[in-house]
Amino acid sequence: MKQFVVFMCSKCRNFTNSPIGQKRRRCSYCGTIIDITKANCALFDGPDQALVAVKEFNAARGGEEFHKAVERSRERFRSLMPENPVDIEKIISDDDEHTVLPGKRARLMAILEEEAKDKPCTLGRFEELCTAQGLNWDWVEKNIQALSNAGALIFPRPWEVQLVETSTDAVPMRNTIQDVSGEIIAYLRTCKEKARVVDIVHHFQEMGISEDSVDDSLERLMRSGDIFQPIVGYVSLV
Repeated sequence: MKQFVVFMCSKCRNFTNSPIGQKRRRCSYCGTIIDITKANCALFDGPDQALVAVKEFNAARGGEEFHKAVERSRERFRSLMPENPVDIEKIISDDDEHTVLPGKRARLMAILEEEAKDKPCTLGRFEELCTAQGLNWDWVEKNIQALSNAGALIFPRPWEVQLVETSTDAVPMRNTIQDVSGEIIAYLRTCKEKARVVDIVHHFQEMGISEDSVDDSLERLMRSGDIFQPIVGYVSLV
């Protein structure tokens, strides 16, 4: 039988559970995505035992019983976790690097369409793929929560994510998007060769233009063939 761990949400401080080996799960109480690897975990031999423990710990608000359970589980929990860290560089092959778009939203949606469209993807693997594509997890978490609120994404299980709507109309926009394609072309002409995407974003943010606007314009220029990506994280005029 699959073993489960019980842990506390750092935001609402309610207890919940997850199968052993999962790295993240969505809190059933407040919706926060919990980093299980950083939580104190009590190990139980099956989902039924874990569910009973969740109810007891929530009723007692944790207390001494939870701390005792964590101490009893500590060595067993460590022995069940993988010893070797995941090699993120091997997740995406070198042959795929030229297809990476500079826009963060494009990268996020591409991962969701590839990994979570036809079947759910665990949050742990999803995080690894996002990290490999240079996406900050705090930013990713805010955006998948927004996609969930918009009905474009669901959590079939609290530790899994699945895309159910890929229409761009379903992707919520936090800021009014401006087309700054011409300004980006002018900026790139001042660069000797290629320019880092992060530097372009920073340059336009200082002018009061949102990061989403820059990302959207970079994507538009990539699609039109006005710019290309010589290496990951850099763009250049054609």
